[in-house]
Amino acid sequence: MLRIITERTEAEAELRRIRDRTSTDQIVHKEATVREVLQRVKAQGDRAVLHYTAEFDQQNLTPEELRVSGSEMDAAYQQVSKELLNAILLAKEQVEAFHRQRVPKSWVQFKEDEVVLGKRYRPVDKAGIYVPGGRAAYPSTVLMNAIPAKVAGVSRIVMVTPPGADKAISPAVLVAAQEAGITEIYRVGGAQAIAALAFGTETIPKVDVITGPGNIYVTLAKKLVYGTVGIDSLAGPSEVLVIADKSANPVHIAADLLAQAEHDPMASAILLTTDSTLAHKVQAEVELQLVDHPRRTLTEKAIAHYGLIVFVESLAIAAELSNEFAPEHLELEVEDPWSTLDLIRHAGAIFLGHSTPEAVGDYLAGPNHTLPTSGAARYASALGVETFMKHSSLIQYSATALHKVAGAIDVLANAEGLPSHADSVRLRVSRRESGQDGNPKSST
Repeated sequence: MLRIITERTEAEAELRRIRDRTSTDQIVHKEATVREVLQRVKAQGDRAVLHYTAEFDQQNLTPEELRVSGSEMDAAYQQVSKELLNAILLAKEQVEAFHRQRVPKSWVQFKEDEVVLGKRYRPVDKAGIYVPGGRAAYPSTVLMNAIPAKVAGVSRIVMVTPPGADKAISPAVLVAAQEAGITEIYRVGGAQAIAALAFGTETIPKVDVITGPGNIYVTLAKKLVYGTVGIDSLAGPSEVLVIADKSANPVHIAADLLAQAEHDPMASAILLTTDSTLAHKVQAEVELQLVDHPRRTLTEKAIAHYGLIVFVESLAIAAELSNEFAPEHLELEVEDPWSTLDLIRHAGAIFLGHSTPEAVGDYLAGPNHTLPTSGAARYASALGVETFMKHSSLIQYSATALHKVAGAIDVLANAEGLPSHADSVRLRVSRRESGQDGNPKSST
């Protein structure tokens, strides 16, 4: 049952516990396992990937079976309903339209004395998309990761996803991938998939950036390969925090909390409310909606360990607690959500008003659903086009402009004990002052 807390100090302690739930000794043990997987895949390539796929996923693949065939991808369209295909197409349209507005533009600025400064954006060459499997199929995750990469201009996008029963990949996932422009898909998951993307194997190419959520082994693998490749974030278990006042509907809020809890036994679902009656109604409604829930076992576990209702005296206090937690998803189920928004500093995605459940953002509103978790919204943002791009600074000085700043550069370079830095400017300025056209003569 969802606990109700009324004392602020206790609430703060519980919110910290939930936020930091992946920082345990168990994680250290798992990290040792992941390091072993990474090292073995780096050294042995496909052989190690196949070994761990057999060990962890109980699927015995040949090297030829690693890549999903064109015929399997074509057949996927015959295995999804027309309604599902139409939903995928609608989501694709919405997500693509949003991300096309977010493409950073290169720029150049011409300043006085012929100084030119700018920033030049370019996509990475290859991106790796991880799509989780296991408990469910996630075509929405395919779209949310692949579409920004495509919009960014990445020329080669590689997708990995763990095989299900009989080595199969979800038809919905395969259809979503093709609609998003991905044709290179490998049936491998877990830490071995991240290792393959980071280091490359005989079959799976090394990429520049890896994105997409996964279980704790996937997250730890991404953490450990960061630096060899770029990553989007270290996504932990999913979480929602709802701020609600007396205008909120307890039935709706209960459904929203369960919608997050059903993801994973470690998912968190939190309600902060200024209305004690609402708190008790939501508590009862959650129990009622759990009775016939298809994913009751894991959902109940999440609610029991990482679910919470906190009664607060004001929306300002609710906002303070929320900012400290920095939730992945924040719902403002209040009478005036835009005024409450002014109090919010940290959240991955914010859903405003009674008609905007978090599920809208999960599937097709447009903004990305790959978001910072475990308090990372204090400093991180949603996955986007920028994740698949990098920028180079552009700098050009004329001889006149260099002459004006030469003295300051000389002072700074010598203060840092770097005489050749100073010489690289001084020699150019000296040549200009002497009228020499060629390279200056050596002083030795």
